[in-house]
Amino acid sequence: MIPTTTTQTKRPYYGTTTLCPFCSRLLPGEVFGRDEAVYLSRECPEHGRIEALVCSDINWFEGLKRFDIAPIKPAHPQHPVNQGCPLDCGLCAAHRQVAGTMAIEISNKCNANCPVCLGDNRGTFEMSVAEIRELVESAIRDQGQIGVLTLSGGEPTIHPQFFEILSLLDRPEIGRINLNSNGLRMVRDAKFVDQLRQHPKVYVSLHFDGQNAEKIRGTKPELQEQALARLCEAGIGVVPLILGVRDINDGELGTLVPTLLQRSKAIKTVIVSLMAYMGANGGRFKPEPLRRLTIPDAVDSIAAGSSTVIHREDFIPVPMPNPICAAIGYFFVDQEGLIPMIRAAGVDQTVACIQNQHFAQANEKMEAFFREMINNIYANPRKFPDADRTLRRLRTFVERLFTGERRTPAERQALAEESIKTVFIMQFMDGWTFDTQRLSKCSCQHLLPGNRRVPSCGYYAFHRQRDARFA
Repeated sequence: MIPTTTTQTKRPYYGTTTLCPFCSRLLPGEVFGRDEAVYLSRECPEHGRIEALVCSDINWFEGLKRFDIAPIKPAHPQHPVNQGCPLDCGLCAAHRQVAGTMAIEISNKCNANCPVCLGDNRGTFEMSVAEIRELVESAIRDQGQIGVLTLSGGEPTIHPQFFEILSLLDRPEIGRINLNSNGLRMVRDAKFVDQLRQHPKVYVSLHFDGQNAEKIRGTKPELQEQALARLCEAGIGVVPLILGVRDINDGELGTLVPTLLQRSKAIKTVIVSLMAYMGANGGRFKPEPLRRLTIPDAVDSIAAGSSTVIHREDFIPVPMPNPICAAIGYFFVDQEGLIPMIRAAGVDQTVACIQNQHFAQANEKMEAFFREMINNIYANPRKFPDADRTLRRLRTFVERLFTGERRTPAERQALAEESIKTVFIMQFMDGWTFDTQRLSKCSCQHLLPGNRRVPSCGYYAFHRQRDARFA
């Protein structure tokens, strides 16, 4: 049976190109609102009319315009516009946004078999150090800097030249290295963790999914806990990555997120990535295209389960990619607890601080951001619980970070990241929600052989099926 909804009055937003989730045929699609939600529809000649939920809250969706800031267009497109998106990709001249994050799948070999994996781990390739060097140098020539370079797969930690690859990436043009890992190597190999400590740019994006982790990753929650504990004890930067799945772990988000934020200085960010039905296993996981967890649902789950510490207003759409793709919350964390920062600073000041980048930098913009928070709390003490204590904590931090002792930019950034924690909520597209209008402003891009750069959702949902390495 093809999922659809009842025919009611709808509010059209825009036309796009999408996919049939069953046969991957490119089709014209329409994004529209109906009742309280937003949907994407298309008509496949083989599979009929298909609809999928895009956003569960029409007010959130209609408020995205405020965060759809002017993009920074790539300076060196590699393909002209010919057949249209996604067929011209690599990047083509129509792509509107530079990359905030670049990713390389360094192999498609894995030491796990996650029930929801959006990868396609056939064990058919491992990239060489020379191949990776060529991709990275080409990307740096084109863009100058890479804010975040993600190593993924497969399981990147089992690549036989893994530490040679890390050494290759230890260069000033790369801000940080994000290692996407299931954590099994960290649990089983203490020497590996010791070696990893020698690469301070590395942040481990560690799968950490709560009490029902086995239903999601096939890994017992105790193993995920052991990996997290070992990394925190070693002082290695950790980014717990929660895969949010409706009716499995969405009810835990309000406990998991604030607990992880306050657990260790080694934890820099918490990512909640919402279920995308694609890849070898994710494509077979029972799809619920009209009940899927969307960003407003995840925000509400975090707020409802956090004992009033976190509110919906503590999150905003990320003002870099298409703002429907991700939301972010900023939180100040010290030994006395957690302070939501967006609520205190205001939305406009937050956007000014972080626009067109995925991570805030410890610079003049951040200092202005903190001083705006302090001024707002001072002027409106009744709006903020325990305002005097909050002001003392924030002033102490600003003085330590920006005045007095001289610090290098790297030292200041490291100090900032001990107390300024972010929560990203990410919604990748799949065959049900594939939308080339969104794709054209994607700031997460895969580096592929032949020096091609492809938006990550485009790669996952469309181009990987055509990648000869997966034959």
